[in-house]
Amino acid sequence: MIRPEIVLPEPLTDEAFAPFGDVLAATGDFRLINEGFCQRHHDRARLDFGPEGRAGISVFKAIPRSLPYVFDLVERHPDGSQAFVPMSADPFLVIVAPDLGGLPGRPRAFLTDGAQGLNFHR
Repeated sequence: MIRPEIVLPEPLTDEAFAPFGDVLAATGDFRLINEGFCQRHHDRARLDFGPEGRAGISVFKAIPRSLPYVFDLVERHPDGSQAFVPMSADPFLVIVAPDLGGLPGRPRAFLTDGAQGLNFHR
């Protein structure tokens, strides 16, 4: 039997999430466009579609889970990057683990601030 491990969430920051992907947020350097009415935060994610991939956009509406949360599923995305961009201002929990030769390493949990999205690297 696998002994449960407690993983405490940490804030989702560019530096902390870098081993897993990109934080998508309207922060940092920007250019004013549309006669100064819009800030463009350019090239926030490294999208990777693999050798024969293409971009696709799906919309999800997940059922909130209560804490403490016991997770028993970790997905891998070896064929391309995958981005999540919230369509509401609700913070959400992101649980990731380093890839240890096809097996998940020690998990880490990140809590978004409600205005952040993320892009998982391939």
